Amino acid sequence: MNLAQIKVEYLISFSDALFAFSITLMALSLELPNLHNNILEPQLTKLIGQELIPNIIHYVISFLVVGMYWIGYHRIFEYIKRTNLTLTWLNLVFLLFISLVAYFTGLLSTYSTYRIVVISFASVLAATGFISILMWWYATNNRRLVDENLDSDLVRYYLIRGLVPPLTFLLSIGVSFIDVQSALYFWIMMFPANFIVNKIHQRPHF
Repeated sequence: MNLAQIKVEYLISFSDALFAFSITLMALSLELPNLHNNILEPQLTKLIGQELIPNIIHYVISFLVVGMYWIGYHRIFEYIKRTNLTLTWLNLVFLLFISLVAYFTGLLSTYSTYRIVVISFASVLAATGFISILMWWYATNNRRLVDENLDSDLVRYYLIRGLVPPLTFLLSIGVSFIDVQSALYFWIMMFPANFIVNKIHQRPHF
């Protein structure tokens, strides 16, 4: 089959499968603390607080970000009516980074105090967001793969909204040089930032 003739729904179905697979791998990256048979409850409580809870927090952040990218992906593909070779490859590169999130989530769960690990995790998720924006820009530029009458305000809305997660991760890299742990918490800022962007730039209604 000619790649330029792949139907949009096939591209979306393939992407959904990889999103689901990536989230499953993230869940598998959660590791139980090292326990022994005679462990006392106070020791178990301490281990859970020191190891398991931080790992769950990292997983939840990764899950929410991947979920955000999945929602954003479906929102832009509501308007993409056709595919071509370039969009197909951009989509594959986007999915490549989505699949890497699971690996870096596991790495972060084990080595969250290392700056290089935090920077690597943030870089992967920032790159994922920028590729998503690139797909939207490419599809809408000169209305290449969307309807000719697609509203410019809607195009701009998704471009601005799509910038929030990758820019947050890029800024967190700078924060990591001040304090590594603060960089981890800085990622949460993307959620109120998204809310603010939605309030300022309301999605056009049709």
